[in-house]
Amino acid sequence: MPRGNAGIDQVMRQGNLIYLDDGNNSYPARGDIYGRLFVAYWEEFEFRPGKMPLAGVAGSTLSGAVVSGTRTGAATTTSGTVASSTYWGSWIPFNHMRSGKIDGQTTGGILSGQVTVGLKVGAGTGTVAPTFQLANTANTAAPTTVLALATTVTCSTAEAYASYDLNYLQTDAVMNSVPFSIRMGVQHGQAGSTAIFRIMESSRIIGKFEVIS
Repeated sequence: MPRGNAGIDQVMRQGNLIYLDDGNNSYPARGDIYGRLFVAYWEEFEFRPGKMPLAGVAGSTLSGAVVSGTRTGAATTTSGTVASSTYWGSWIPFNHMRSGKIDGQTTGGILSGQVTVGLKVGAGTGTVAPTFQLANTANTAAPTTVLALATTVTCSTAEAYASYDLNYLQTDAVMNSVPFSIRMGVQHGQAGSTAIFRIMESSRIIGKFEVIS
């Protein structure tokens, strides 16, 4: 509820702030040209794109809990066999009950965290170059490439891991809000071979977004 005797005239004509209280915190209310009040506040988020379901993967030997020191991750994707072609996994969405701009900005909001990927080849050995993209869920047709195909990982049929830091990256007009999605892709260097890849459970993307209600 508004504090004291402040009213919409004080917001619109004088520029004074009205504060709304949710019982735990107070947030500044804003007014629009129609005299309506709304409140904006920050909410932190942590997205784990490599998460495993509580009961594990149906029809698989992968359970939800694993022995300490072993790894789990998102479902694997198997590439095609054309060398130097990029193959993409499915989009993994971060769906939240609330939405808003990251750091309240159209561009220049900050994301941080780390993405760890698991990579192997179907047979023998080979080199695999990982990549991943981020986009607002509505913009996945034209995403932002966060990791370019610049680094190769030497792989065998045993899974290898590589981690990539998101060092306080600035958002752009394609990737600037919650909800958003991530997808991983690969290129491999050997014709006739496949690459098998996934995002691991330790991966996380963190930040905060402005919620308006």
